[in-house]
Formats: sequence, structure tokens, C-alpha cells
Amino acid sequence: MRDRSSSEEDNYVKQSSSVKQLQVQKNKQSNYTFEDGQYFFELTSLKKVSVSKFKGNVMISIREYFNKDGQSLPTKKGITLQLDNWEKFKQYIAEIDECVNKLKK
Repeated sequence: MRDRSSSEEDNYVKQSSSVKQLQVQKNKQSNYTFEDGQYFFELTSLKKVSVSKFKGNVMISIREYFNKDGQSLPTKKGITLQLDNWEKFKQYIAEIDECVNKLKK
């Protein structure tokens, strides 16, 4: 991820607090969007990974979404990991891939 001085975050902070606006910017070099203070990675149209802050803690969520009135909204189906759990999960990726490949045969 980029540092806190990125243009997406700067633009978000500059928004008027009296008007709830959704500002979506697609970074041409990355696969994420920055929307309402969160980074989103789209797995499918209804499954997304988000990176956000909650009470000062970085959180990573893998969640299903649904569409209502043209808006993509999260469901209860998913998981949110705190940063320490995310780091632990990343340590297992190679072994998970091995298991997946064994089961695909």
C-alpha cells in the first residue's frame, strides 16, 4: 500500500463533511479503488477484499456483497482480520497453495 499522503486519501479528506459523497478513484497502476476511506479489491462483482481502519486498527475484510438500488452493500457473510491475524494468514499461503494443488489432482 501507499503511504498516508497518497492523493486518494488527500482527496477524501478534502470532501465536505456536510454532504455524504462517495468518491471512487481507480488507480491506473493498481487493482484497487479507494472509496469512503477504504481500499477495495474486487474478487468478483459480489466478493471483495477491503482494507480499512477501525478505532485506529488496520482491518482486512473478505466479504460478500449485494446490490440494492445501484449500490454495492456488504452482507454478514465474510471475515474481518486484524493485522496480526492477517500477517499469520499470509505465512500459510504457500502451504495452502500446495494443499490446493494436491486436491486438484
